[in-house]
Amino acid sequence: MENHLARALVCLTVLFTGVVHAVESPPASEKPASTRTVLLLGDSLIVTSFGEYLESSLNEQPGIRAVRRAKSSTGLARPDFFDWMKVGREEIERHRPDVVVVIMGGNDGQDLTDDKGKGRVHWGKPAWEAAYRQRVGAFLDILAAPGRKILWVALPITGLKNFERKLEVIRRVLHEAVSAREDSLHLDTKSFFTDAKGGVLREASVEGFRKPMRLKMDDGVHFTVAGGRYFASKVRPAVLALLGSTMPEPDTVPTPPEAAGSPEPAVCRESDAASEVPMTPMAFCGP
Repeated sequence: MENHLARALVCLTVLFTGVVHAVESPPASEKPASTRTVLLLGDSLIVTSFGEYLESSLNEQPGIRAVRRAKSSTGLARPDFFDWMKVGREEIERHRPDVVVVIMGGNDGQDLTDDKGKGRVHWGKPAWEAAYRQRVGAFLDILAAPGRKILWVALPITGLKNFERKLEVIRRVLHEAVSAREDSLHLDTKSFFTDAKGGVLREASVEGFRKPMRLKMDDGVHFTVAGGRYFASKVRPAVLALLGSTMPEPDTVPTPPEAAGSPEPAVCRESDAASEVPMTPMAFCGP
């Protein structure tokens, strides 16, 4: 009963704020000396099933403590709406992680502003790429520390032609900025979501489900519960590799509603007020 109540409270928080805070995890100073911390940062992809499953599966590994900080409809373009430079610094100081996992950029195909909403650099202009690359570099500088590794997860392909034109630019700049650093690894995700014919992978076998499951919501961007679990299973080995881990995978994992034959779970919906990208952040509200 207490676990159900706690999940309900978390879901209500996401519904009204679009943000996930790592509020239940103890400060870094309280963790055992042998525990290694993974900090997950990002937009609605971290808020919802991908971030949820990646966090929980890492926490099932002995000696690993994973925490999330996420906010839907955000990125590095609009610090006047949500300042990831400030938030990133706060989370790094709070948790002092060994590995930082980042996925964002899907909301950044728009004009760049400063934290006052001014100093606009227009999307599509030659100056935009240089300004965005500099902003990504500044964010990585905030996350970095001696011995710490940063894993930047590339935005999955969507199959949406207009949106993909924006994402191609954003992915390229992110790849260049991240790959230029020795402390950072850029994880290409194209192979995870490409079928044998080179098209977008729509369904896949997912651990815990009896049949191949649909991976994306109708918007083509956000993941179903099964899709989030699938994506997390692809990213987790890269995180463990950065930790130098050879730990076995957990023997058992919770069975999601679809695997048990239950109806499709409800989703919490919220508006995307800040972004010019047509995205609909969603949050899974489990029992």
